[in-house]
Amino acid sequence: MIKRIFMIIALIAVVDLTLFQAEAESSDSKKSFSNSSTPVVAPGTVKLNPNEPARERIGEYSKGHRKWQTYVSAAGFDKGKGEMYALHLGYGYFFMDDFSINIDVLGSYIHSGIDDNGVAVGLDVIFRRHLIKGNDNLWSLYLELGAGLQQQSTNFAGNRRFNFRLLGGGGATYRVTKNARLTTGIRYLHISDAGIEGGGGGFDGLQFYAGSMFPF
Repeated sequence: MIKRIFMIIALIAVVDLTLFQAEAESSDSKKSFSNSSTPVVAPGTVKLNPNEPARERIGEYSKGHRKWQTYVSAAGFDKGKGEMYALHLGYGYFFMDDFSINIDVLGSYIHSGIDDNGVAVGLDVIFRRHLIKGNDNLWSLYLELGAGLQQQSTNFAGNRRFNFRLLGGGGATYRVTKNARLTTGIRYLHISDAGIEGGGGGFDGLQFYAGSMFPF
């Protein structure tokens, strides 16, 4: 089970790194072309000033930008374990262009299939990479990887009520106002005690989420 989790995380990381390298090579070739010839601008497009700072061209995804986010999620699809419904509140910081680190706190209601129903609180640290963006950053597609901790009042992922969380997936954002975006996505979610006490096998399922993001 643990090997499968790390294989999924490694696969997402390799895809992300490959796309990042391809984007960097494309950017270098464009710079080389612009230095050796006169830029040609297609009709109806906006000509970018080559001296314009990268921050202005990338906008809210550029290094140094921050955001608040809130979203709801539903996790399940691990037969017999039950479901978990959560409210998440988070803060994100872009430490590189298009790369952000996010700290999310969550409160959950657990409908357990192996014990009484209960509640949980937790914290996730999530790295997110916006891979594809629309014109004027109207929308974006991203991949994400993260890990966290969870304390619960009932058995849900095994015999231990303090557990670790691993997650990986992707999603999309769409700007609805100048300072607000809608976001939605899907994650693979693993919750277990990492074999500290053993038993129960952990929770391995899917988490669907939707909410809002507020850049500032």
